[in-house]
Amino acid sequence: MFLRLISENQEQMLQDENKLIKKIINGEQNAFKLLYLKYSDLLFAYILHHIDDDRDAALDIWQDTWVVFVEKVNDFKYRCSIFTWLCAIAKNKIFDYYRNAKNKELFQPIGNLNFDIDAEELDVGSIDVETQVDVITVLASLTNEYRYLLEVRYLENKSVDEISNEIGKSYKATESILSRAREAFRKKFKHVKNLER
Repeated sequence: MFLRLISENQEQMLQDENKLIKKIINGEQNAFKLLYLKYSDLLFAYILHHIDDDRDAALDIWQDTWVVFVEKVNDFKYRCSIFTWLCAIAKNKIFDYYRNAKNKELFQPIGNLNFDIDAEELDVGSIDVETQVDVITVLASLTNEYRYLLEVRYLENKSVDEISNEIGKSYKATESILSRAREAFRKKFKHVKNLER
């Protein structure tokens, strides 16, 4: 009897989640906000646990996970719970993190100490949930190039010079692309905010 009740409860929960995913696919912002509120903290805890309590790395992976979720929500196959799928995305991002960390360690010149301390780090916790959801949604809707440039410029606080060297473009070209990326973000963010009114 008890096992049957648990099974029925799980079945109902999956049906509710499937309805939520369909609403998200149809562009219902409130459905995404509900999902975000439900799983955001739990997902962050899952990531933090697997990143040896490195809050900065966990925050980056957490944000990347939500961006991938928004990009790939149409690919959801309804074979597992949403949280299981979010954890699978996060797990892949965690693997990428460790792979990149290992590669950086292998190629780090001896004697070159790299202190990566940002003067003005983005404190996501101080931003209201609605704005966090909107930022993630807008970032996910940008082209890969624009998203990458905005993330390295404003979340990693890299200079335009550093970014231009990374992407192999001139300073002016990089500045111009960044300007277009900011404008695209502003327009989409304004559009999302207008939809909420």
